[in-house]
Amino acid sequence: MTASPETIAEKLASIIDEKGPSALTDDPYGVYQKILSEKTADRRTAGALLHVLVSSVPVLAQKNQDAEELSAAVKKECCLTKAMADRMAEVFSLLYSEENRDGWKKMDRDGLREFLAGEFMTRWEGEADWERDGGSVHCTFNADIVLKPLEKASEDRELLELLKKNPFMPADDIHSYFEKKLLEYLDSEFEDYCSDDDYYPPVAEDFGVDYYLAKWCKSCGFEVVSCDGSGDTSDFEYEGRYGRY
Repeated sequence: MTASPETIAEKLASIIDEKGPSALTDDPYGVYQKILSEKTADRRTAGALLHVLVSSVPVLAQKNQDAEELSAAVKKECCLTKAMADRMAEVFSLLYSEENRDGWKKMDRDGLREFLAGEFMTRWEGEADWERDGGSVHCTFNADIVLKPLEKASEDRELLELLKKNPFMPADDIHSYFEKKLLEYLDSEFEDYCSDDDYYPPVAEDFGVDYYLAKWCKSCGFEVVSCDGSGDTSDFEYEGRYGRY
């Protein structure tokens, strides 16, 4: 199977759309495998593409889309035949067309802008156990949370690293990043609350979710819109020589 340069360029463009502008050169072998597994091109063409991706041609193609000059660069750097060099030059000339480059400029941090413009909704389901020699208590707390992201959220250090790697990071992925961060924080605070006293079991219903949520929001750049939650504490389960009862 010999795919057209247009088909190969479209596949490469879709990888950039998903993973960011440096996706092709960050993982050239992964691109090669994807091209083969999805049968976008035959093995010979995919192999030639791999040679090009590990050369300086992709950088050159972003600045100069002249197919003849690109072909000469490919032939020189990758030692390909004239026919294959011409083919690769056409692929990269199409890939870095003015239309594609303009589209990628518009996509830069577009996911972050979308995330900041919307509401952040999640549900927290916390669980913790208070265990002592005489027995245990099981605590749960569930809360439906709605927050408003503020500009400060875009200053999160780890998020900035993710955006540096992929400035096209979609809003859903940014939501997932902050959701994981928030839920892990609430889990940790709930665990500490439930295990704090060595002598008296906790009352899950009294967990100050509003306090901890406000504290997290202040630190991470969010504003609380609403938080509707409730806790539940099981009966004390005694544990004696014959087990729990």
